[in-house]
Amino acid sequence: MNLTFTSFIFFIVYTAAFILPSSAEEEKVFIAVVGGTSFGAPEKFGLDLVESNGFIQIDTPLGLGPKLYKMRYKGVPFYYVRMYGYETKIPGENDGNVHVRTWYSLYKAGVTHALGGASSGAIRTDWDYDDLVVIDDFMVMESHRTQNILNYTGIERPGIFANYVEPFSPSLRNLLIDEARKAQPGYTGKLWERGVFAQHNPGRFETAAEIRAMRILGADLTSENIGTCTVYARQLGIRWATLCSIANPAVGVRPFDFKDMQASVQRIAAQAIPIVLESIVRIPDEAMAPEPASTGEVFTGSYTDPDSKSSNIIESTGNE
Repeated sequence: MNLTFTSFIFFIVYTAAFILPSSAEEEKVFIAVVGGTSFGAPEKFGLDLVESNGFIQIDTPLGLGPKLYKMRYKGVPFYYVRMYGYETKIPGENDGNVHVRTWYSLYKAGVTHALGGASSGAIRTDWDYDDLVVIDDFMVMESHRTQNILNYTGIERPGIFANYVEPFSPSLRNLLIDEARKAQPGYTGKLWERGVFAQHNPGRFETAAEIRAMRILGADLTSENIGTCTVYARQLGIRWATLCSIANPAVGVRPFDFKDMQASVQRIAAQAIPIVLESIVRIPDEAMAPEPASTGEVFTGSYTDPDSKSSNIIESTGNE
């Protein structure tokens, strides 16, 4: 009888191991927020709004990646990266390596959807402090960072010759626009639903001549990092959109005080972070369907060989 009872208990435990979910099983996280200046330190991001639960780090071909802070908002888990991952910057190295480590880490962590934010200088004269811009195009005015994260890290996937006709995810842009519209009644700035972003060399303000050149080329606002993020996200097949904010008029547009810029960044954080968080909640239900072909079109093989079997591949930017 003891043997029978023991066998019965063993059967229950053995069966439960296959039926009951394991608490030790790692939760799948596929959403990330790549923070800029206005989003701040992890301990302040979404203060009193998000749950935090440590972080992970991933080894990359260029060394240890940045901390991917594990957070949760209204039940939806996501990773948060502080300041594009600049904590990994090694003195004297090309700062583009920071972005390579960050986006390599996000890709290896299984991220398929990412939202970003950047404090920017307004090139347009009708844009002012605290305005929000859901940009729809970009240009890169510097070239010291690698333009090809796949070759640089040895990742093998289509994407080297990505199509940038529509560089940002339409579904994620729509979420940001919708949530920003909802926030408008209590917001200090205006919402602009389109804008062309110009990325300049980091580490200094632009010159007035550079801003005039950007305006002639069609740029509306400028900052240092979003262009690189957009290139890498598209090459890695990660859906990506960003909520930019105006923290100052660009150099030469009109005079500004650095203290006014610092104050604007604080006001922006209070408004922009909730917009991003509310957008995150909607991603699992509203941003998973296939997007227009132009957002996932990549060209592989050799463009010198028109008969190559892998000339054009259409993929969703959200999934592989």
